[in-house]
Amino acid sequence: MFTKRLRALREDSDIKQKEIAEALQIKPNTYNRYECGVNEPDMAMLIKIADYFAVSLDYLLGHQPKNTNHLPDLAHFLQNGDYQIFGRTPTDEERRKLTAVVKLFFQSPQ
Repeated sequence: MFTKRLRALREDSDIKQKEIAEALQIKPNTYNRYECGVNEPDMAMLIKIADYFAVSLDYLLGHQPKNTNHLPDLAHFLQNGDYQIFGRTPTDEERRKLTAVVKLFFQSPQ
């Protein structure tokens, strides 16, 4: 999965292996070996590659984390919990709006 993602990221960015190798401060043949699956980068290099392409390590490695979405708990708390905002308890309308905003930000892409 890593090699396919790495190559796709490079090709989608229309960048040559040599350019990426220079940016990562490695030899072009080292980068080529990563893309071909001959060698695997160490953790520090994986982080550099993820940063270079502005992607997460999970994405780069093809990792699908277990559902860690705690949105139902958060939405329930925002709607019904005992909390204050700016020193006062929110109204029902404010709770509804806040819950809607949080759902918007944490909603899984379709």
